[in-house]
Amino acid sequence: MKKMIFIVLVFILSINIFAKTNVEKQVEKIREEFTKINSEKNYIVETGGHSGNEVIAEYYKKNGELKKVVVYADATLENYAIQYYFKDDEVFFIYESKNEYKMKDDGTFDKKSLKKTEKRYYFDDGTLIRYIENNKIYNKGNIPKKYEKAA
Repeated sequence: MKKMIFIVLVFILSINIFAKTNVEKQVEKIREEFTKINSEKNYIVETGGHSGNEVIAEYYKKNGELKKVVVYADATLENYAIQYYFKDDEVFFIYESKNEYKMKDDGTFDKKSLKKTEKRYYFDDGTLIRYIENNKIYNKGNIPKKYEKAA
């Protein structure tokens, strides 16, 4: 009986290791494509948004293909940027950064209260395979549903 339990545990561990290795391989490919897109030059950049609007989007295209979209938003007590990366018209990576501030009693920003949040979403064929928030890593199979829905 103990031998059977040991064999089952080894099998489960090997599946888990294989799954992590597979996710790591996919994440490495995503990082390579991310680096390639950010190192390329001569994009055609179109900007969306209206004067006075606090949300601006930049669309980066090359040879008619959308490669990246960056959305900036600036509000009184927070600002954020979300970068969407595309390959073959499909999102493969999203990077989101957000800064939140508190206001002092005198109406000025309390720079010491700055709270930064970073989120990273990694996709393979439209499926979320890794989610990172402030350096906490969730891989496919243990990503909380609320993060999958947010993606």
